[in-house]
Amino acid sequence: MSSPAIPDSFWFSSDFMLGSGMVIIQPSTGKVVVLYESVDNYWFLPKGRKDIGETLEQAALREAYEESGYRVEFLPLFMPTNAPPPPASPHALRDLPVMEPFYISTCTWRPRRHRTGPGAQGGEYLTFWYVGQIPEDAVHHSNTGMANEQNYQTRLVSIEDALKALDHRDYPFEHHLVSTAYDLWQQTQQILTETPT
Repeated sequence: MSSPAIPDSFWFSSDFMLGSGMVIIQPSTGKVVVLYESVDNYWFLPKGRKDIGETLEQAALREAYEESGYRVEFLPLFMPTNAPPPPASPHALRDLPVMEPFYISTCTWRPRRHRTGPGAQGGEYLTFWYVGQIPEDAVHHSNTGMANEQNYQTRLVSIEDALKALDHRDYPFEHHLVSTAYDLWQQTQQILTETPT
């Protein structure tokens, strides 16, 4: 499921932000990591802006760790993608799982009062969403977030509880992200099980 195409657009560097987010699955248990903001009382997925000089992939792993407290690795999945394989192996990778973004979301931010400089007039926030994994013996680290993230609580829950927690948010696409990531993971497991070695 995708939104309708947006009109062709372009934004100057002061008018957009790039970010990365992640759905984190624990394959050994089938559980999903969700975050809870205890002061404002809402559930969400780890995400945030890319730092200068950082790749989107590095940002996804960093944000996942900072906000969840878990060291995360990308989870290879079979999924449709318009990304071509590297020229050195044009056919070999078509039949392998990939670790590309599985969604991109956009969010407009409004002009900011009492602020000048980049972003003051509003703009577009583009987030590239990845799927990550933690091992069965994953260690949770405390106090990994920024100062304004100290109210975040990490929960490792069943897929049903994750979807229920994210269902009432102002951003319903996070519910869809988890559902889609989980479906892709289950489909990948089925393909890998059926593929002869």
